[in-house]
Amino acid sequence: MRTSLLSLAFPLVLAAAAPAQALEPFKIYVRSPDRAIDHARWSDNEKIREIKGGAMRLMQRTYGPGNSDVGATPTNWHSNIAPVTPFLTALKATITVTALETNACPSNPAVGDARARIIGSFFNTSFTMSGTQLNDAIAQVRLYRASNSTDPAGQLRVQGILSICTTSDCNSATTVGNIVDLGTVMVGTPTTVAIQWDKPGKTFHFSREGVGAGTVAYAESDDFFPSLLFRQVSTRVVVPSCQSAPRVSGLVDALFDNVFVNRSYTAP
Repeated sequence: MRTSLLSLAFPLVLAAAAPAQALEPFKIYVRSPDRAIDHARWSDNEKIREIKGGAMRLMQRTYGPGNSDVGATPTNWHSNIAPVTPFLTALKATITVTALETNACPSNPAVGDARARIIGSFFNTSFTMSGTQLNDAIAQVRLYRASNSTDPAGQLRVQGILSICTTSDCNSATTVGNIVDLGTVMVGTPTTVAIQWDKPGKTFHFSREGVGAGTVAYAESDDFFPSLLFRQVSTRVVVPSCQSAPRVSGLVDALFDNVFVNRSYTAP
C-alpha cells in the first residue's frame, strides 16, 4: 500500500512544476544608473517635493513631446500655502536655484525656459467662475532663464510680473504694464524676493532684498475673487516638442526658505 501511494503522488508533483518550466525567462530592461530617468524606457518625468536642510525643495525634470517639431509644453510643480484666503496679500521667500537646464529643438523655433518663483492669484477682472482661470490676475517674482539667453552660463533673470489669464488653464496670459527688472542672480546664490498687493492703490509691489524694487499699476476691475485661489512656491519648465531630433528636457531644482506672509493675515 505504501508503494502505491508514493507512485500516485509523484505524477502530481510533476504536474505542478510543469507550468513554471514553461514561463519565458527574464531579460534586463533597465539598470537605473545614477543619472536622469531614461525616457526611452519610462513614461513619467522626475519630480521631487521634500524638506531639505530646513527648506522646501522642488525639483522637476520634464521632457517635451516627440511627436512634432511645433510648439512647446509647460509643466508646473509647486507647493501651496494652506489654508489661503484673499486676505493673504503678500508673499516673501528666499529662493536658491541649485540647478537649471533649458534646451531647444534644432528644428523647432519654440523657445524653452525654466524658472523658480513665488506666485499667487489675487482677483478676477470679470467674475468668479469655477473650473477656469480665465481673467484671473496672477502676480509672481521669478528667477528665470530662456533657452535662447545670451547671458553668461548659470545666470538667471529676476523679474516681477503681473498678468491676466487668457485661457482656462492660464498657459496663455497677457502681461499688465512692464516686467519689473530686479537684476540677475547666479545659480547657487540665495536671493530674497517679495510680492505685495496694494488693493486700494490698484498696484503690485515687487522687490528683491538688497537690490531694488518696482511696481505695476493696473486699471482692471478687482472686485471679484480669483476663480482659482492660490499662493505657492513653484517651479515651471517650458519644453519644445522635438520629432526630428532626440527629445529635449528642461530642469529646475530650487530651495525655498523663510517664507513670509503679510502680518495682518490670520488663517481661518
